[in-house]
Amino acid sequence: QRRGSVTIAEIAKRDDVTEVHIPSSCKAWVTGNRGSELRRMEYISGTYMFMALDSRGEERLLIFGVNPGRSRGEGGRAHAERLVKEMVREKLMDEDRGRGRARSDSRQRRRGPARSR
Repeated sequence: QRRGSVTIAEIAKRDDVTEVHIPSSCKAWVTGNRGSELRRMEYISGTYMFMALDSRGEERLLIFGVNPGRSRGEGGRAHAERLVKEMVREKLMDEDRGRGRARSDSRQRRRGPARSR
């Protein structure tokens, strides 16, 4: 899915999908260039993922797969969800560090006594 939006309104009755809400500041990071990060996580977890709108028009990530996975196991939807959440956490931590640097970098620097030549 690279063009336009897909709407999948009802997933509650499905047993092969996991829904993950991603902060808007992290969506590009999680999807990657032309979906490269999603494809990487799909390969590792054995799932299929894409962004889709819900019935309210809010975008979220859907993770499809017959294997539900386990909370700490490899493969399946639970594994894919962990990978996605790790990427979100990483992006949010980078943003926090970046803001911290920006604040400290913008402060006036104390200058020592002028040196005579």
